[in-house]
Amino acid sequence: MTAGAATEPAAGRVALVTGAAGQDGFYLVERLLREGSAVHATVREISRATDLTSLPGGERLTIHELDLIDADAVADLVASVRPAELFNLAGQTSVGVSYREPGETWQTNATAVATLLEAVRRSSPETMLYQSSSIEMFGGDSGAELVHDERSALRPMSPYAASKAAAHVLCDAYRRAFDLRIACGILANHESRRRPASFLTRKVVDYVRALREGRAGGQADVGPLPVGNLAVRRDWGFAPDFVEGIIRVCRQVSVRAEVAGGQPEPDIGSSYRDYVLATGELHAVWELIDRAFELAGLPLAWDRSSADLADWSARIAATGRLAVAVDPALLRPGEPAALGADPSRARTDLGWQARGGLDAFLEDMLEPELANAAPGSITTA
Repeated sequence: MTAGAATEPAAGRVALVTGAAGQDGFYLVERLLREGSAVHATVREISRATDLTSLPGGERLTIHELDLIDADAVADLVASVRPAELFNLAGQTSVGVSYREPGETWQTNATAVATLLEAVRRSSPETMLYQSSSIEMFGGDSGAELVHDERSALRPMSPYAASKAAAHVLCDAYRRAFDLRIACGILANHESRRRPASFLTRKVVDYVRALREGRAGGQADVGPLPVGNLAVRRDWGFAPDFVEGIIRVCRQVSVRAEVAGGQPEPDIGSSYRDYVLATGELHAVWELIDRAFELAGLPLAWDRSSADLADWSARIAATGRLAVAVDPALLRPGEPAALGADPSRARTDLGWQARGGLDAFLEDMLEPELANAAPGSITTA
């Protein structure tokens, strides 16, 4: 997806990116620096900013150690920077972790957004604020199969989803009440090699790597990969594609005009709207795992014959070794069977479309030396 002129600001535009040490934050900072923006990036711990400092264009990057719960510090930073664009990518991003840390999840995902909105309203009302929302906030009944778009009702089913829903509603309220330029990108799952260890995709890839390295290095044998519900289906995409979507959501007034070939709407709060960003494709968890092993040269043989999902498993086809087993402790309460998303509005209005399929992000996460290995080229006893 090549960005058009509408997504390329004049060199020197000032942007503020929160959560810059995370997956999306890193790719966004990289993108903004590449196009010539001056970027202020916030991280909770300066030690996590090492990768950012090595990016090309780093002379235009200023890194701030900041806890978004500190309202005074947030207000001071927004007032001093007065960014043209503020991308809020900070927060707790794991559904699983949110069950273990619901209070912290609410603070970082909901309270922090209220702090940012107030800082913009009081000190920098010309700022365009982008908020990362999630399709998880739509939720649904346990076992339901749903496809959501921007009009779907909010029905969060986890502490993470509830915190994201609260922030989403608050952004809409500030946009309407104060005519601020605020837009939310409602994102489906999106992955890359920068995903942290708490995410399913990273756990799968790390396990595949451990199999290879355990065999090659003579280390102790690793047990099967513990997983939750293998049957649930989700929409997974490649993170850099979604960062391009984030840019387009932020600059939507000019982007829509470019895509439609007309004059832009007035650049005021009422011209901004929210967009679902997703591939529009669903894959089961077992399919994701199967493809990761296949790309690594370790085809799996599955046993999905039981009506009890806890009995599903997979073995290395070449050796019969147990490779995947369900851990009942990882089964989440009230989990929808399928949680899809319809990105039609983003495709039509913004000219944005993510690559489908699992290979784009799995090959990135597996890296060249492991991805697309020939079947049987990596053997495990």
